[in-house]
Amino acid sequence: MLKLSDKVVNSLFKSKLLNFIPKRVIKRLIKKNKIFFIQTSLKNLPSNNYPFLLSLEDLDKKKDIYSNDETKIPTNEFPYLGLILKLIFYEKEKFRFLDFGAQYIDNYLFLKNKNRNIEYFYHDLVENNKIVQEFVNFNNLENIEVLNNLEDINKKEYDFIYFGSVIQYVNEFKKLLQEILKKKPKYIYFSGLNIYQKNTNNFIICKQFNVFPQMNYCYFFKFDYLVDLICSKNYDLLYCTQNPNSKINYSHINSHLNENCQYLDLFFKIKN
Repeated sequence: MLKLSDKVVNSLFKSKLLNFIPKRVIKRLIKKNKIFFIQTSLKNLPSNNYPFLLSLEDLDKKKDIYSNDETKIPTNEFPYLGLILKLIFYEKEKFRFLDFGAQYIDNYLFLKNKNRNIEYFYHDLVENNKIVQEFVNFNNLENIEVLNNLEDINKKEYDFIYFGSVIQYVNEFKKLLQEILKKKPKYIYFSGLNIYQKNTNNFIICKQFNVFPQMNYCYFFKFDYLVDLICSKNYDLLYCTQNPNSKINYSHINSHLNENCQYLDLFFKIKN
């Protein structure tokens, strides 16, 4: 199958014609042309965005994997998270860690062996929270608590909040961050953000194709906008770095953006 020009890809994947093309053909086009994102004109994310649901079978498989291999690192997560937590909290008897948008319990299964002083808090979609709670109860897992909603989250205090490639899928991200930051966690880590530098828009919305046939929409953020949003709440940006899983093709979003887009991690610390 021929490789298409970026212009043709944009025209085709933005058109209604795509609805009439067989999925197997679309999948081949995506793979051949390395299509990750197409920019949209949307101002808000669709209501049923990112339909990711867990099963007890999924969690059983994860538990078996991490039980048999303590060196296994969670997929698509920041690989040095356990090391950072150990360096920061090695002298503390306990520290509180909120995994927002945690999906599978990879992080819990990995971190509980590397950071035995962790108190782990899980939060995800409502349906996933129920499945994880059932799994936690059945397996008598320790030092893990499932938080079902923002009200539950606001009842706790946290030393470290981790957003593992999730904030870009939250429609009211600004409102969420403002609520979360009221808790004044000592550290906030954003892993896997699509960030651009030179643009008048503070954020844009793109349609995600690299996980086709699942169709997701996500925010891309202007660097200064997102950093200022966090730092205005009495935080400093400790460092900014390329995410290890950063082999992303941005060529199919608008030309004035694609040259300065990066897949980044941002690490913040509250000011003393």
